[in-house]
Amino acid sequence: MSDETIGGKFLTVASVVLWIAVIFLPLLVLFAQAVSPAAELEAADGIFASVFRSFALSAAIAATAILLGWIPGRLLGTCRTHKDLLLLLLLIPLVLPRYVLYYAWTLMLSPTTALGAYLSGKPELARFVGTFSSSLVLILWYWPLAALLIAQGWRNIDKSIRDCASLDADSFGIFRNITLPLLWRPLLLAFSVCFVLSLSEFATFHLAGISTIGTELAVLYELTGSEGYLVRTAWPVVAAALLLAIALGKSSRSWVPGAASLGTAELKTQRWRWLMLLGLIGISFIVPLALLVSNMTDTHALRQFLRLHPDELGFSLAIAAVAAGMAYLIAFGALSLDRPGRGSLCQLLSFILRTTIFLVMFIPASLVAVSLLKMLAVCYVTPAVRQGWYLVSAGQAGRFAGVALILLLLTRYAHEKHLSEMAALDGASRFKTWWYVHLPHTWPLFAGTFILIVMLGITELSATMVLLPAGLPNFAQRLLNQMHYARDQQVIASCLVLICLFLVLAVIVVSLLRLIRVRQLVVFVIICACVPALTGCDDVSSPSDAPKVLAAFGQTGRGQCEFTYPRAIDLTGDGSLLVVDKTGRIQRLSPEGKFLDIIKMPLIETGKPTGLSVAPNGNLYVADTHYHRVVVFSPDGKFIDEFGKFGQENGCFIYPTDVAFSPDGRIFVSEYGGNDRISVFTEQGDFLYSFGTPGSGEGQLARPSSLCVDPARKCLYVTDSCNHRIAIYDLDGNLLGYIGSAGRAPGQLRYPYDLALLPDGTLVVCEYGNNRLQLFGPDRKSLAVCGRAGRQSGQLAYPWGVAVDARRRAFIVDAGNNRIQVWQL
Repeated sequence: MSDETIGGKFLTVASVVLWIAVIFLPLLVLFAQAVSPAAELEAADGIFASVFRSFALSAAIAATAILLGWIPGRLLGTCRTHKDLLLLLLLIPLVLPRYVLYYAWTLMLSPTTALGAYLSGKPELARFVGTFSSSLVLILWYWPLAALLIAQGWRNIDKSIRDCASLDADSFGIFRNITLPLLWRPLLLAFSVCFVLSLSEFATFHLAGISTIGTELAVLYELTGSEGYLVRTAWPVVAAALLLAIALGKSSRSWVPGAASLGTAELKTQRWRWLMLLGLIGISFIVPLALLVSNMTDTHALRQFLRLHPDELGFSLAIAAVAAGMAYLIAFGALSLDRPGRGSLCQLLSFILRTTIFLVMFIPASLVAVSLLKMLAVCYVTPAVRQGWYLVSAGQAGRFAGVALILLLLTRYAHEKHLSEMAALDGASRFKTWWYVHLPHTWPLFAGTFILIVMLGITELSATMVLLPAGLPNFAQRLLNQMHYARDQQVIASCLVLICLFLVLAVIVVSLLRLIRVRQLVVFVIICACVPALTGCDDVSSPSDAPKVLAAFGQTGRGQCEFTYPRAIDLTGDGSLLVVDKTGRIQRLSPEGKFLDIIKMPLIETGKPTGLSVAPNGNLYVADTHYHRVVVFSPDGKFIDEFGKFGQENGCFIYPTDVAFSPDGRIFVSEYGGNDRISVFTEQGDFLYSFGTPGSGEGQLARPSSLCVDPARKCLYVTDSCNHRIAIYDLDGNLLGYIGSAGRAPGQLRYPYDLALLPDGTLVVCEYGNNRLQLFGPDRKSLAVCGRAGRQSGQLAYPWGVAVDARRRAFIVDAGNNRIQVWQL
C-alpha cells in the first residue's frame, strides 16, 4: 500500500472522527433529549404561540427572495461574459450580516428621528413596523442566495431545447412548458433553503423585538438553562430541517453539471436585467452603507475601535479560520466515502454524513451548541475543557460544513471522471491525479469557499453565544450588545470596519476564481495561516488581585433566588438586597441570598429596567428604561408614583438608566439613546435642569449608565460607559474632571457600568468590558483591581452592577453567570 493511499485513508478517517465529535454525537444527544419524558413547561408556551407566525413569515420571506433573485439568477446562469463581475455583485449584499443590515435600516427609526418619536407612542404600530422591517431585511439578504441557486439551474438548461421551443411558442409558453419544468428543483431548493434559514433566524428578529421560534428558543434557554426543554420545544424547526436535509442528502449525489450546459442559454438582451440587478444591489448594500456613513458623527468612535477592539476581530478571525478548516475536513469525509467503486456500506455512511451535515446547517445553531455542551458534560469532561475557544470553532464548523459540502459538490465538473480514468491509465495515483489534474480546475473555488466560511464565522451569533468562554474577546457578541444598548457611534464604527474587511475578502474570493499560479496560492495560504497565529497570541488579560470570595448565590431560572441575566442591584436601609433581572422581577434577598419578597414591574413587554436606587427615605426608584420613565415604590413594594415620558424636551427621557439623590433632596437621572444627559428633578419629580450632551468630548456623554453622589465632597460620579471613563461633576452640573481612560491596565476602564462609594471616599467601579472591579481613591488613582473573566468562584462574566455595605462586602451582579457574588474589599 503506497504512502499516498495511507495518507488518503488517514484523512478520511480523521474527517469521519471529526464528524462524529462535532455533528453526529451532538445530534444523537439532541434527539435523545427530544424523546425523553419531561414535565410540561409554562415557558414553552411562547414557542407554540409563535410557530404559525414563524412559518408564515419564513414562507413570505423565501417566496419574495426567489422572486427578487429570479432575474439576477438568470443573468448569472446565462451570461457568457462578465461572470466574475456578476458573482462579485451577488456577493456584495452578503457582506453585511443580517443584523447589521437591519440596524442600518432602522437608523431611520431611531428615537431621535421624527418617525421614531412617532412610533414610540404607538406600540402596536411600532410592532408592525418591526415585523415588516425585519422581514424586508431578511429578503434583501436572502435574494442573492436564491439567485446563486437559481443560476446553477439555468446553467443546466441546454440552449438547443429553448431554441426549438421558441419556434412554436411565445415567452409565456416557453416559461410554462420548458423553463419551469427544468427549473422546479433549483427553485424548490432555493425556497427550502431560504425558508428553513429564516425559520431559525435569531439576531434580526431579536433586535426587532419579534417573537419567533428562533427568539423564543433563546428566551427559553435563558430562562431555564435546560437543554432538554429547548430541544423538545424546537420540534417544528427540526422537523422541517430534517425533511430538507434528507432531500438534499439523496439528491446531492447527482449534482454534476453536463458538458454542454455551461453558458448555453444566452439571452438576447440583458440591459434591463443589469439595471434591475444594480437596483437590488443599491437597496441591499449601497443605501444601508450610506445610512451608516451619514450617521457617523464622531470619528472618535472609529479611533477607539482601532485602539480597543482589534483583539476581538483578531480572535474572531482566528476562530473562524479554524472552523473553516474543520468544516472542509468534515465535508471531505462525506465526499471521499462516495467515490466510484466503494461498497454499499460506504455509500450508506456517505448518505448519513451528507444528511446530518445538511441537518446541522438548517436547524438553529443554538440547539447543536447546547447539545455539544450536554455531550461533554455526560462524558465528564472537565469544566476547563468545556470553556475552551476550540468549542466555538467546533460549533461554527458544524453549522457551516453544509456550505463547504455544497460548494465542493458543485466543484465537480463534467470531465472529472474521464480525466481521472486517463490519469489512471498513465499510472498516476489518486493523490497525483488530484494534485495535477483536478486541483488546477478547482482550487480557486476551494480557497474562495474557505474565505466565505471565515466571513460567516466572524459574524456568527447563535452557536457562539452559547459556547463562548467568559472573557474571550468576540466581535459578533460585542456588536450585538452595542446594537441592543443603542451605542450608535460604536456600532457604526464597528460595522464600517467589518464592511471594509469583508469587501476585501469578497474581492479576493472573486479574484481566486481566475486562473492563478499554484505558487501564488501557496504564498497566499501561508499568509492566511500566519494572520490567525499572530492575532491569536495577544495577551488580553490584565493584572489583577485575587478577590476574597465570601459567598455566591443564585442560578439560572425564574424561581426564588434564581436569575435570568440580572442587571441592577442596590441595598436597602435594613441591609437586604434588591436585584432586577431580564424577567422584570425585582427580588428582595437577604445578604446571605435568602428570598424575602418580590416586586413586579407594571409593564415589561417592551423592555426591562436597568437601574435600581433606594432613596434616603427608603423608597425604591426604578429606571424603567424602555418605558421612558422613573417608577417609585414604597419600602414595602407598593407603587407610589412615576415621572417622565418619551421625548427630548426638558423632563423627558429616551432610555433612563439610573437614579441618584443629593443631600438636599434633588433627584439625578441618567439616560442614553440620543439624549445622553443627566436630568435633575425636585423630590416631587418636577424638572430643574440638565447637563451633558451626546458625544465623546469634554462634558459629553456616551451611554451614562449609573450615578453616585459623594455627599462629603459634594460631587456626582457618572459612568460614561462608551467613553470608558468616570465623569465627575459638582451637584450643579459643572464638570470637574475624569477618572480613567480606555484600556485594560490598572487605572484604565472598558465599559464601566456601575459605581459604589465607600465611607472613606473610595470609588468601586464595576467594569463590564474588563470583567472586574477596580477601586479608585479620592485622588482619582487606581488602588486595586479585583477579579477576571471566567465561570469559577472569584471570576466574572459581564458584570452589570455592584453594591457595597458598611462591612465593605461587595455584592456583584455577575450577569453572565446568573448569580450574585459577595467579595470582601
